[in-house]
Parts: sequence; structure tokens; C-alpha cells
Amino acid sequence: MVEFDLYVPGRSWLHRLDPRVKLLIPLGVSLLLFLHFTPLVVASVVVGLHLVLWRAGVPWRRLAWVWWMMLPLFIMVPLAWFLFQPVGRVFWSWGIFRLSWGGLWHGFWVVMRLLALALAAFLWLFTTDPALFVRTFVGLKMPYMLALTVALALRYLPTIAGLYIQVHDAQRARGLDLDQGPIWQRLRVRIPILIAVIIGTLRLAQYLGWALETRALGATLPPGHRRTVWRPLRLRREDKVVLGILVIVIMIILGW
Repeated sequence: MVEFDLYVPGRSWLHRLDPRVKLLIPLGVSLLLFLHFTPLVVASVVVGLHLVLWRAGVPWRRLAWVWWMMLPLFIMVPLAWFLFQPVGRVFWSWGIFRLSWGGLWHGFWVVMRLLALALAAFLWLFTTDPALFVRTFVGLKMPYMLALTVALALRYLPTIAGLYIQVHDAQRARGLDLDQGPIWQRLRVRIPILIAVIIGTLRLAQYLGWALETRALGATLPPGHRRTVWRPLRLRREDKVVLGILVIVIMIILGW
């Protein structure tokens, strides 16, 4: 089985923070970016999230990986705004194309806002142990089966991505050329990689099904019994302080 976790082990205050409280950070960032979309706010949030993640011990290569994943959007979105969605003075137009430097600038900050949202989401994933996912959502009064479904998706999507990377690198090591020829040819030579990934994913699903079955998932509990957990989530005093601060910050953002 391929292991590819987003979680970065550490002992920072962000790692120790209750994951239910930690979810308020992406919520507050999302509200701020959608209600106050200005370059200053977006740039401040991006820089601030980088500093928080760096202080939490998240290595720069993980942050660079987020930028790399966003790279196609940094190319396509500003180009689309530049060609089709003018902002300010249009210096050239022909048919559906209406070019303006303001559109290019606005498109760039749209992608920066998406980057900030991605960093806020990864802040939770980078600093939260996957073993706490289910308890986090159950602690938020989500039905157990729904919480388990969401937690498994968050846990195994990176694993499937790691499986793709492993197969991709193995095929390249065997001499498969993935970067030559037109785009249709590049897509065609990736078909063996996709087939291997699908087979590996099916095997992973089978192993996961066996593991859940051995833990009696879906079994009816006897009267008077309930599911137990090894490490129940409890709000500490530090968690309550951070929770109060985050709630106040969110209220200020909504009232601003």
C-alpha cells in the first residue's frame, strides 16, 4: 500500500489545538476573502498563512507543492480574464476577445484568493492527525457514517495521488517518454499509468472494506452500549481561549 500523507507531525501550538476549533480558521479566512476581496487583504492572508504554517513546522517543500498544484490556475485564470473579461480600458478587441491589462491584473488576484483558500484548507490537513478526522466531524454532531465517509475521502485521496506518482515514476524509470509529441499522444501514453492506478485503488478499497468489516462497522450495538474511542476530544483551556478569539474575529469580519 502506498503511503502519502498530507499530515506533517509536530508539537506546535497548531498541532495541539483541538481540530474542531482549528476548523474555524479556514472558515474565518473564507469569510474574509469573500466579503473583502482587495489585493491588500488577499496578500496579507497569503503571507500570514505562510508564516503560520512555517512556524508550525510545515516544511517549505510542502508549501511549494501547494504552489505547484495551483500553477495551472495561475496561467489559465489570468489569461482568461485578459482575453474575455475586460476590467478598465480595452486596448484591443476582436469578436469575443477584449483585451485589457486590468483584466489580467484582476485575474491574478482571483487566483491569489484561490491560493489563500487552498492554504487555509491545507493548514487543517497539514496539522491534523488523520486518526482524528472521524472524531472531529462526529464532535461537530455529524452522523457517524457521513463523518466516516468524509474522513476516508480526506485520508485516501492523497494516498491515491501518491499511488499515481509512484506508478508515474516507475514507468519513467523503465523508459516511458511522457513529454514528447502532441497533447493527444501524451494523454495516450498515460493510459497504462491510469490502468495501474485504477487497479491499485480497487485493491486499496478491498483492503479498506476488510478492515472496516473486522471492526464490525454497521453492526447493531446491544442496548445500553455505545461506540467507544481511544482518545476522546476534549476542549482544554487553551482551546477555549483560541475558540473565543476566533469567534470574535469572525464576528468582526461579518460586521466590518
